[in-house]
Parts: sequence; structure tokens; C-alpha cells
Amino acid sequence: MNGKCLLWFIIIFPLIGCFIGYILGRRNEKYRDTFNIIMTGITFIAVMLLYRYVKIGVVEVSVPNVMGTGLHLKIDVFRYIFVWLASMVWFLTTIYSTQYLISYKNRNRYYLFFMLTLWSTIGIFISENILNLFTFFEIMSLTSYALVIHDEDDYSHEAGDTYIVMAVSGGLILLMGLFLLYDYTKTLSITELQVACQSLGNIKYLISTLIIIGFGVKAGMVPLHVWLPKAHPAAPAPASAILSGILLKTGIFGIIITMEIMGGDFIIALVILVLGFINMFLGGLLAMFQRNIKRILAYSSMSQIGYILIGIGLMGILKEHRAIAVYGTLYHIINHAIFKVLLFMLAGTIYMVLHELSINEIGGFGKNKKVLKILFFIGLCAIIGMPGFNGFASKNLLHEALSEAHHIYGGNIFILAEVIFTLSSAFTTAYLLKIFIAVFVEESINDFRTVKGRITTKAIIPMMILAGMVLYIGLKPDKIINVISGTMGTFNVKDVPKVHFYSFHNIKTSILTIFYGVIVYIGFVRGCLRKGMGKDWFYENIALGWFNLERDLYRPVMRQVFNAASVILRIIDESIIKSAAFIGNGFKALGKVEVAYDNAVLKVKNISKERFVTDKKGTAPMDESLFNIKDMVNIIGNIFNSITYSIFIFGAVLVVSLVILIK
Repeated sequence: MNGKCLLWFIIIFPLIGCFIGYILGRRNEKYRDTFNIIMTGITFIAVMLLYRYVKIGVVEVSVPNVMGTGLHLKIDVFRYIFVWLASMVWFLTTIYSTQYLISYKNRNRYYLFFMLTLWSTIGIFISENILNLFTFFEIMSLTSYALVIHDEDDYSHEAGDTYIVMAVSGGLILLMGLFLLYDYTKTLSITELQVACQSLGNIKYLISTLIIIGFGVKAGMVPLHVWLPKAHPAAPAPASAILSGILLKTGIFGIIITMEIMGGDFIIALVILVLGFINMFLGGLLAMFQRNIKRILAYSSMSQIGYILIGIGLMGILKEHRAIAVYGTLYHIINHAIFKVLLFMLAGTIYMVLHELSINEIGGFGKNKKVLKILFFIGLCAIIGMPGFNGFASKNLLHEALSEAHHIYGGNIFILAEVIFTLSSAFTTAYLLKIFIAVFVEESINDFRTVKGRITTKAIIPMMILAGMVLYIGLKPDKIINVISGTMGTFNVKDVPKVHFYSFHNIKTSILTIFYGVIVYIGFVRGCLRKGMGKDWFYENIALGWFNLERDLYRPVMRQVFNAASVILRIIDESIIKSAAFIGNGFKALGKVEVAYDNAVLKVKNISKERFVTDKKGTAPMDESLFNIKDMVNIIGNIFNSITYSIFIFGAVLVVSLVILIK
């Protein structure tokens, strides 16, 4: 099987397979589970086989006349990294899902949308036509919505509402940007856009703003992140794992593509860099206050996405010295997917047994759970950048890129950036220690002796594989560098520096940052957030009453906008109806006048039959029984009415999009 056949296979097979699995599930769930594992495994193997073709060149296929502009698929080393991550994570989470969902309802529906999300996600990463990318992007938003609301309780529906509103609004803003992009460049090919956009003037800032906002919603970029801490805790753990590990990367992928299309513009890069620092700091700060493990990990994802956004921003700012930023960005995308999926699986394993994830309620549960304790400790060390674990390599690359920018540009702004980077990394250590010590080290008053749930080997295996990857990459970081080196042509990087990971400076910097995190944990997390004495302890979340973007800004503003729009559109609605009635009355008045014509034939279709009306004298009165003016007026009124309400619906969504854009 050649490269083109493999490329077709990885986009067609998951689509067909998800429906086969659904049909099997209606008859026998064990057959469905086995089939889904085999299907995702075969997809992953096909992706692995594809690498031999990708590393020596680009693989492309096209089908004309699909979606108007044709279906154009392409994979190079850059895109391959994302596809490999998606197929690998889906394979492992599918195995994990067969154990996690045993006591859940609507399992067949879950797997259908779970696999459809895999198909659409792969479609995003291999789309060469930006309209194809947008189509797969919107499909992914809709299919993943079904995963967020899977539990169908009040909280999951509320989280789902926030998720779908943000996704649709972001999609509309993205579409506006793509319309403008096509209008000015007359092409939808991503490769051609990189050339066509060089001649754009200042309009490129409006276009890139719209597109980045659209992708930024899915990436969890501030201030578009409000869905993230709600959707992750609401969704089942395997769905949370792919939401954090992979779906956030679809937004990141779009932002990287946009940056490359715009030629790495300095102003755009600077904005992304600033937003990355806000993401990193705010996500880490809010994570320390949370008590639900999945909510902590959700804010952690927001913080880790900040690191990646910083890398993307530095890619534009460093220009010809961007190689280190490219390495760090792609490396952290890989690492984050691995260790964050591991941590979400561990949280899900605890939930399988206890059906609870609040630290206050599960404190001390893992004290004697050696396997879980070791696996969580590996995930903790990975995310905080401990030497010997995978996060160490990517975080040091990003820090080196930031230091390079500081060296080139100088100024107090980069000193502040260094402080925020270090402090945010310390926050990461603090909130992970909060979970680890509360659940796996300390004793509490909680009694787990009557708990009957058990952890199956089938659920442990995917986590052990991920933990093994964390250690392997951490000990041999050059293996990933060799893969990422193949992307240098995509980013027009010619001078590739030699990277020395385990230098004394890098190790010292990492250990010092972790030490700062321990101080934050002891001084703030335990000193301010932890209450009680001895075994009778608990954590409080003092941030619950703080300003909340969704609750205190977006919802009130949207409510006022909706009310104002209702009044305005009602006036327009009534004006149109009255205008239609006035025109209809005019026609009715004209109908009473004899109409002269020569050798004419009036063809009138009645309800019962067709007949012709003629008059040898050349005149004929208009027959209301043949041509009912009143019915015509009603039809016109209904048409205008439906159009008006369509405009109202579109206008409401558009206003939501614009408010998000302004904010």
C-alpha cells in the first residue's frame, strides 16, 4: 500500500468503521468494543506505516467537485505529528473506554460520536484546502458536543450549552475571516495562501484576528476559554482526555497555520505571545484554587496551552532564529498530549471506583494504591518539567527560545516575561502537589473500606503505556528532535541548532523552578487554602466568588443584546409585514380595474383544474376566484415573516460573535 492509499485509508476507514461499530453495538456490545479497539488500532498502524513516505516527501490526494472547491488532503512531517498523536491517543482511550463506560448509559451513542470525532479530527490535520479544514472543524465541534453532554444531568447540559455556543460562535467568526481571506486572495489552498497573503495590506490584521479567534475558542485561549473548565469535568474521563490531549490541539494547529499564512507577522506574533503568558499564568493560578481533580486538570490544560502559544508567538518574533521556538512548540504539543491524557485517565480511574473527584471526599484514597501512586507521580514529574521526564525537554526548549528573544530585543518586558514563565511553572508544581499529597500521601477521615469497585488490568494498560512514553522520551529526548527536524522545511528554517538538553544550566533551572513551586504549595496552598487539623482536613475554594467571565460578563451582555435586538427586529418585522399588506391592498385595488391586452392568454392554475380565460374584445375582468389576492398577501406575509425570523436568528448569533470579538 503506497502513501496515497494510506492517506485515503486513514480518512475513510474511521468514518465507515464508526457506523459499523454502531450497528454491531445494537446487537452485541462486546463485539462493538472489540471492533472499535481493532479499528483504532488498525488506523494507528496505518498512520505508523505512513511515516516512511512522509519523511521523504509530501503525500497529497485530491477529489474535485467536493464541497464546491474540491477535497484536498495533504500530509507532511508537521501534519503527521498531529495525526500520529490523534490516532495513538484514540487507540489507548478506546481501550480505556471499554472499562470506564461499563456502568454508563447510552454507550452505543457515545462510541458513535467518539469515533466520528476521531474522523473529523484527522480530517482537520490533513486538510490542505482551508474550507475543507473549516468543514471538518465544525463537524468535530458538533460530534464532541455529544461527548460533553453524555451524562445528561443538569451540569453536563449546562457545560454543553456553553461549549456549543462558544464553538458555533467561534465557527461563525472563523468563517467571516475565511470569507475575507478568499475575497482578497482568490484561493483557498493553504500552500498558495502563504504566497498570496504577502501582498495583503493592513487588512491582514482583521483577517488574522477573526481566524485566530475562531481557532482560539477551541484552543482555550483567554478570554475564550470559558467552556474549558466546564466541559472537562462534565464529560466522561476518556472524552476529557481527548478534549485536552487532542481537541485543544486542533485550535493550536489552526493558529500555527494562520501564523504561517501571514508570514510570521511580528505584530500578530506579539499578540499571541502576550495571550500565551496570560493563559499560562491565569490557568495555573486558578488551578490552585480548585478542588475537583478534573477541574484542576482543565485549568492546567489552559495553562499548558499558554506555553504552546508562547512558542507560536516566539516563532514569529525570532524570525530567522525561530528554530528553537519551533522545536519547543511542537515538542510541548507532543508531551502535553501524552502526560495530560495519562493524568485524565488516572482521574477517571479514581472516579470509576469512588464516583467522586473532590479532593475533600477522596483524600487518602490512593495511599495504599501503589500502581496508581507511581503512575500519577510519573505524570506529575512530566508536567512540572522534572529532569528525566518528557516535560523537561520541551519546557527547557521554550525557555531557551524566550531567553533568545530577550537576548535579541532586550528590555524590561522580557524580564517580566521570564518572571511570569517561572512563576507559572511554580504554580504547576503547586497544584499537582495539591492533588498528589491529598490523594496519595495524607490520611483523612474518609473511610474507603466499604468501597467495592476495583481497577481492572485493561484500564491500567493504556496508562502504563503512556507512563512508559513519558519516561522513554524523558531519557532519550533526541528521538523526538529527530522527528521534529523534518518539519524545518515547512517553517522555512535552514539553520538548525544542536540542542543540549541535560546541561548543568537546564537541570539547575528546572530544579530551582520546582523548588519555587514547593514553596508556593507550602506557603499558599497548604497555608491559605487548606483548613482543619490532623486527619480532619479540607480545602476551600476562595475563588468561587471572584469575577467570572461567563457569569458576570458574557451572559449579562448577551441578555441585554438579545433584548435590544428583539425590540429592533420586532420593529423591522412589523414594518415588513405592514409594507407587504400595503402592497397587497394595492394589488387588490388594481384587481377591480379592467385590464386591456391584445391577443393575450392568461393561464391560471386553480385548485381543481387549469383553464384559459380570453375575450375577443381584447379586454377581460380580473377574476378573484382565479387569482386570489388575499391568499397572495398571506403568502407574501409568511415569506417575509420567516425571512425576518431567520435574519433574527442569524443576527443574534452574529452579535454574540461580535461581542466575543470585541472582548
